[in-house]
Formats: sequence, C-alpha cells, structure tokens
Amino acid sequence: MNRPSDRSDVRDRIDISDEQLLEALTGGGDERTELDPITGHNRYFINPANGLDVFNRGSCTAGMLNGRSRVVAREFLGRYDTLNYASLVEEQSFRLKNLLSSAHNDPFDVFFGPSGTDLAYLPTLFQRLLHPDRPIIQVMSCPEELGSGSRDVAAAKLFGRKNQFGRPLDQGAPIDPTASEPTVVELDARDADGNILDRRGQIVRLIEDNPTAAIIGSLVFGSKSGIKDDLDVIEDHGDHVMWVVDLCQLRVDPALLHDLLDRGAMVMLTGSKFFQTPPFCGALLVPRQLTERLRTADDTNGASVAPFGQIFSAHDVPWALDNVRQHLPDEENRGLRLRWQIALDEMESYASWPFHVSNALIADWKTELLRIVDEHPNFRLMPDQRKTNDSIISTQVLADGRELSHEELRTLYRDVVTGEHEGLSDGARRVFFGQPVRYGDRSFIRFAIGAPTVRWMLHRGSLFLDDDKRLIEIVAEYAERFR
Repeated sequence: MNRPSDRSDVRDRIDISDEQLLEALTGGGDERTELDPITGHNRYFINPANGLDVFNRGSCTAGMLNGRSRVVAREFLGRYDTLNYASLVEEQSFRLKNLLSSAHNDPFDVFFGPSGTDLAYLPTLFQRLLHPDRPIIQVMSCPEELGSGSRDVAAAKLFGRKNQFGRPLDQGAPIDPTASEPTVVELDARDADGNILDRRGQIVRLIEDNPTAAIIGSLVFGSKSGIKDDLDVIEDHGDHVMWVVDLCQLRVDPALLHDLLDRGAMVMLTGSKFFQTPPFCGALLVPRQLTERLRTADDTNGASVAPFGQIFSAHDVPWALDNVRQHLPDEENRGLRLRWQIALDEMESYASWPFHVSNALIADWKTELLRIVDEHPNFRLMPDQRKTNDSIISTQVLADGRELSHEELRTLYRDVVTGEHEGLSDGARRVFFGQPVRYGDRSFIRFAIGAPTVRWMLHRGSLFLDDDKRLIEIVAEYAERFR
C-alpha cells in the first residue's frame, strides 16, 4: 500500500467532508482528473482520495492519498479560505526552491502548471517571445514514453477538452491559429526489439542543419520506463536553441538537477509520480538568465502571450515577468495548490533522509525484484534495465510463453487494478502498478517504488518485498487467463 507514515495515526479534527476533499483533489485539472460517475474511478481506474488499502507500485500520474497526505490535505483545506492566494503561490515556490537549490548553483525561477503536459507549452511561448520571426522546430525525444497529450503540445495544439479553469477547449486546434505551428521532429525511445536508442547524434545534426530556426530540444530523464537521455547533448549552440529536460518522474539526485540548470536547461517536474501526489501538479524550473531575457521581451499587445491564457493563469508565472502576467487571466486554482501542498510535504519528508541512503535502498529493491521477475515464467524483462532508473522495472507479460499485446495488457491492467486481492499485508486489498506502455506493436508494464514506500522501508531498517512478490503473482494469475 502507500505504507504507514509518521502522520498516519494523527486523528483528523478538521471539519472537511470526504466529498469536499474529493472535489478539491479532482478540481483545477483537465478531463484526466474527472471521475466516472458510475465507477468512481479516473482514467487510471483509481479514486485519488481512496488509497489506504492499496499496495502501490505505480509509476504514472495516479497517486492516491495515504495516511499522511490525507491529514495534510484536510489541514490545508481547513484553512484555505483564510489564505492570500498570491502569497500561497509564493510560499510554495519558496519551499520548492529551498528543497531543490544548492549553494553552488545559479538561481532559478518556478513556473507552475496544472500538469507536466501543460508545462511543455512554455518553451514554445518563450521562443515566440524571444524569436517572433523565426520558425520553431521542436525536437521531441522518447515521444512514445511521454504523456498522451505530448504530441499535440509539441505542435502547439490544445491537447485536452478543458483547461484548469474548467472551461471547454477545442481539442486538437492550434493554441494560436494566427501563428505558424512548430515543426515537430520525433526521436523514438526504443527499436523494434525494445533496445534503448542513442539520439544524441540526430539532435546535433538537426541543430547544425537549421541555423535560422528557433529550436527546442525536449529531452527526457526518467521516462515511463525510466529511460535516461544522454544529457551531454546539452551545449551552448546559441540563444536560438533552448533545452528543456523532462524530469517529471523526479527520480533523480538534486545534483543532476543543479547541473542541468547551471548548463542553462529548463527542468520540468511533477509531484505526482515518484512522490505519489494525486494528479496533477507541475512546475518548470527556469534558469534566472533565461527569465531575465523573457522579462525584457517586447509583447506590448500580448500577441505572443494572450493565446496561452487558455492554459495558464497569471499566478503560474513569477512576479518578475509582469510583461507576461498582464496578458494572462487572474485565475486561482485551489486544486493545484492543494496537490502541491501534499507534494511538498512528501518531498520535504523524503529529503530528511540522505540521498545516498535512500538511493542505496532503491538499488537494493531493484536488484532483488529484478531477480524475482526474471525468474518468473510469466515475465520477460525489457532490455537495458541498467540504462533506466533504479526505481522502475519494465517487463513484458507472457501467457504460456506468448507476449500479451498492448490491448491485452490494458485489459489485464484494468482488471487487476479494479479487483480485490488476498495475501497482501496490513489490510491491503487492492494493488496498483504502472500502466502498459506501447512501443511499436509491442507493450510492457512497470513496477515502480515511490517515495512513501522508500521512507517506510528506511524507518523499518530493511527491505520488505512480500507484497511485491504477491503483486507479481497476482499479475501472473490474471495473465494466465489469456492462454
């Protein structure tokens, strides 16, 4: 399950009903946060307010409240109406900077967004502000292992049916019909056999061949299966080239984050993957030198910025960028602030352990679980496990030696996640794991350890894999139904 935590036994005295809590958790996002009125589940087949009886090995944006985060959520909602929204945003930005800053790295600024997918619009906005007369080329690494709306966002199209303010959007339409759409170049993550590809040479050649374009190099470090791009490609190719690294899984040491920011790259992160906050809450870290360039960009009539008011609020943008904020709606988002409050609490709790200690436990977990999965007849590990993050294991699922297809895995995932199961510890009756990822005509699932479980095992003083083993057996039992 999300595992016991140091606040799970705090008695809740805040007068917030379950209905109010759920409304706030699912508000201020897009249709992905909506619950089916019949099942009470979102698109990941879970209810974000109901995770106390779930053994969680998910790697996607589908966190649920555990004992600790439930208390944090109720306390926050109980005092929300007394807070100044602008000050709250500043406070959360400060907490995030305090967690992620180093005495040695240059300052950075925080842009918020309702999801990691929404954050990916910002580099396009920045290039339109800084280079309004240049065509934009968006280099998109590992597209098949990013969020479902990533391709639309890369092309500056509206990926969802509604925005964070609850207003409808024309899904698939250009965010600004008067502007030229970016040219999107996709670089696959894996070959047909599942081997991880090297994309560095392709990116460098594309930059060299397009000296007059405004280029966005969108890299990923920690994709759905934990792929780590070769970040050595990030170099100074001139101010027309902008780098943004997707660290949304946030399964990294702060040292890497500091290095990326110092090299001038923007960093995307969320609190709803490794830290298992209910979806969605995103933040883009922008090096201060880039913020200063944006601050002096001329957009007097709002031609570049105003169309992005369909996606962002003025409160999502740092105070220093008044030239940007003035063209965005002055909208508040209680759900986003609630989810970030939960995420920051978990991040701060996790950071109380030295990273080399938590990383060692994660590595031990992966080593042991890799052995178990590799020896099981219903699983075939994906290639290049050591090239991916230690906290994620990716595997195909077999029935009588045959690979299950993507559609079969989707059915298996739904049936396992929505079912109740015996043999789990501490009263858990349900399980959760990483939903299937398609590559070509094939597919795999993921088992991923999250921050709350790592903290629980550290407090315990040792690994505990009994429930991991039971999860593997449950998936295998369901796989055999496809014989």
